[in-house]
Amino acid sequence: MSEHRRETPGAFDHEIDRRGIVKTSIWLIAITLGSFVVAWLFYESLAATEKQRDPKPSPLVGAAAPVTPPGPLLQAAPENELAALRQREAARLEGWGWVDRGAGIAHVPVERAMDAVARDGVHR
Repeated sequence: MSEHRRETPGAFDHEIDRRGIVKTSIWLIAITLGSFVVAWLFYESLAATEKQRDPKPSPLVGAAAPVTPPGPLLQAAPENELAALRQREAARLEGWGWVDRGAGIAHVPVERAMDAVARDGVHR
């Protein structure tokens, strides 16, 4: 019978073309960098063209002070109105009161309602 030989572990190293892999990698990097440079130059040329086409603003635009629109104003002080609204909403969420006294429906603070639902569940 014939003998079977085992090949040494380094036998496959000769089948890999390292030089080809290195050349391909270098070409890929060079093409990628070249594409980046071309795209950047193209972008810069377009930006310069747009900047030249953009008209200069009139010097009178900056001189005008902000003008309040003619009345009647819908909100004279929107910041104060928003603060008052938030205060009313917070009082409603944190307070007790009747929604429909005849039907026995009330509103309770959110924390109390969450505790009641966690303890008793939702009744339908």
